[in-house]
Amino acid sequence: RGIAVAEDRIFVADSSGLIELDKQTYEIINKKQDRDFFKSIHEICYFDGHIWVTSTGYDAIVKLDLDLNIIEFWEILGESKEDHKVFTGKRQIDPEEAIPDDKYHINSISAFSDRLVFSALITHLYDFETMQVVEPMPSINGVKSFQHNFYEYDDCLLINMTSLKHIGIIKDGKQTFFPVPPAGFAKFSADKIAENNWNRGLTRSGNYAIIGSSPARLLVFDMNKCEYVKYLQIEEDIKHCVHGLEILEV
Repeated sequence: RGIAVAEDRIFVADSSGLIELDKQTYEIINKKQDRDFFKSIHEICYFDGHIWVTSTGYDAIVKLDLDLNIIEFWEILGESKEDHKVFTGKRQIDPEEAIPDDKYHINSISAFSDRLVFSALITHLYDFETMQVVEPMPSINGVKSFQHNFYEYDDCLLINMTSLKHIGIIKDGKQTFFPVPPAGFAKFSADKIAENNWNRGLTRSGNYAIIGSSPARLLVFDMNKCEYVKYLQIEEDIKHCVHGLEILEV
């Protein structure tokens, strides 16, 4: 579900735990699985010498040290509005007190400008420390999207407008949206969730945005030229979707 790169190691998450990989050999050197603390992890990131995890099924964000020991467990508080959600605060709790719930579907966490930011399925982007809105959720022609990967960078923000099949770029207060083309070859099934062109992964290298999608594929978008310049399809089964993406070396 998520991947984070530290100075000398790589961390990868599944729905209920994390594994640590050696950065040179990619061998597994540590792992932690615990369904009582991690429920439906969606993303992780490396920030301030720690790993931060969205424990989505608990409406929580978890802070771990680099040995995968839990340091803090934060329940995110909020309210449900007619067509979106808002966060109102957070509180640190004992993980054993966590109640399985998924009111907000916290699914994005990142740190690129000396602060940790996060968002959920239909929310603004929030500063974790202050719980203030960093950037309002965008919409296309007034229509809000199920969103993933709402990331802040020094010069812009990127977002996967997943249900509207667009990538959004917010720069200098201007919002621009670009459709993500569907896969030309896809095997469909009776799955109620999986679909062609479900865009769920996102990362950036310079002026290139790399998008993960379904069936398992990568698209490279040149943000200067405003066009897709590379495309790699790994699978044809729509149930297989690229989620966590990170740049190891440039």
